[in-house]
This record gives sequence, C-alpha cells and structure tokens, in this order.
Amino acid sequence: MNKFERRVKVWVEEDPSSLQKLKNSVLFWYYNKIPRGLRFFGITHFLAKFGLIASAPSLAFFVYERITGLQAATATGVLFFLFVASSVLDNWSKGKNNAAEQASVEAWVRIGDLITSVKSSATPAANKDDTLTAALGVIEAYARQITKSPKRSISVSLALYDGKSTTSMKIRHRNPGNERPTGRKLKNLERVMGHIACQAGPEPRVVPDLRSFGKEAFFSPTQSTCTYRSIVILPITALGNGKIKGFVSIDCDRPHAFHGNIADQLVVTTEPLINHIEEQF
Repeated sequence: MNKFERRVKVWVEEDPSSLQKLKNSVLFWYYNKIPRGLRFFGITHFLAKFGLIASAPSLAFFVYERITGLQAATATGVLFFLFVASSVLDNWSKGKNNAAEQASVEAWVRIGDLITSVKSSATPAANKDDTLTAALGVIEAYARQITKSPKRSISVSLALYDGKSTTSMKIRHRNPGNERPTGRKLKNLERVMGHIACQAGPEPRVVPDLRSFGKEAFFSPTQSTCTYRSIVILPITALGNGKIKGFVSIDCDRPHAFHGNIADQLVVTTEPLINHIEEQF
C-alpha cells in the first residue's frame, strides 16, 4: 500500500486524531490568516505605535535612571504583549460586530429559503443547464465570502457519472466565469478525490490539503492545470433511491481554506442549493 492509498484509507475510515486536528488548526492560521507579504508602511505604523507605548520604561531607564535595564526590558516585553493582544481583540471585535457581514449572512440563508420554495418542475427543461450553472455560481459567491477569498480563487464544479456507470464520469457544469474545461471525461478516476468520496457514501467530505495525499492525488483529472489545494466534496444523490449520481466540488487555491467551522457553515448554508441541483435529475 503506497502513501496515497494509506492516506485515502485514513481519510475515508477514520476521524482525525487530536494531534492532526491541532496540526490542521496551525496550518489553517499559517496559510489563511498570516499575510504572505507585509507592507512597509504597515510595519512602520506598528513600530511607531509600539515605540510610543514603550517610551515610558525607556525614559525611566535611559534618562531618569530610576529602573534597571532588566526592569526596563521586562516592562517593555509586557507592554508589547498587551499591545499585540489588544490589537488582535480589537480586530476580532470589529469582525464580530460587522453589521454588513451579518446582513450578508442572513441574505444567503434567505436565498436558500427562496430556492427551497421553488419546485424543480417550475424549471423548463431548456433552462436546466442555466439553473445548474447559476446554482454553482451562488455556491461560489458564498464560499468566497466565508473563506474571505478573492475572485477566481474558488471554483465550483458539478461532476456526474455517465448513466448507471460508476467507472466513467464527466464535469458537466462549472460556476459562471470559470475557465476550466467542461464535458471532459475524468482521467484516472481511481485517484479523483470526489469519486473516492462518492464511493465511500453520501456524507460531505473535506480535503484539507491535496498535496498531503502525495503526487498521485495532486493532478487535474480534466488535464488542465491543477491550481487547487483544499476541497469540499458534496455527493449528489438521486431522489427516491438515494443512489449517488456524482458530486459538487468546491475547491480553493489555498490549503486548509475550509478548516473546521467554515466547512460546516458552507455545507449547511448551501444545502438548499444542493437539493435544488439534485432535483434537476
């Protein structure tokens, strides 16, 4: 059993260990919270503010000689910690109290309610392709918001098995503006994470980092460039018999973009859209 097969077996059959969960949390913060490049003026502003705060122990040591060097260094260290903690808490508070973001989240929920109220029979057969593409577009927009991702960093695709076969699959639809190919038969299906998830059952699954499964997994089954690192896979089931027809994949070019509660929120909020997609078949 090679690395890919071992990783897939653990991914399908076992929950992540406590150590792996901790590692995933650290990697999530590293790849998604820490900026890749720091601006010069941002650093200058930070240092200027901290310099003003730390001026008191510096003056007490260098000018008035009322404290020792160790005391000055200790006081500066404490002030630095409090300054950073205050900045983090301030940003967190702003994010929690952002009325616009709260209204946007509520809007997504209402969109789901609206879609649920519309029967699939109301969609003319000639418009089903358009409604599927539109649904993927709504999923893409919400995924971008919840992961705080720019345009084109999130891709949403619908892959379906060919008829009753489970050994042949094609990408049928993608979100609007997506330049990846459609209609192509997926190559090396046994290494496609979406197909593996479908064979394991109808539950949604998250791929934290495609590279962690080895080179066998890190490829594009449509023979285009593989730019994505993390994926949420949502199996599509047929109404009535519950047979898995394919999957919707939501992928991001950053590793661990769907870590923890992000994936849970994504699955719950887009459930009406997934149901709408299932009703079209």
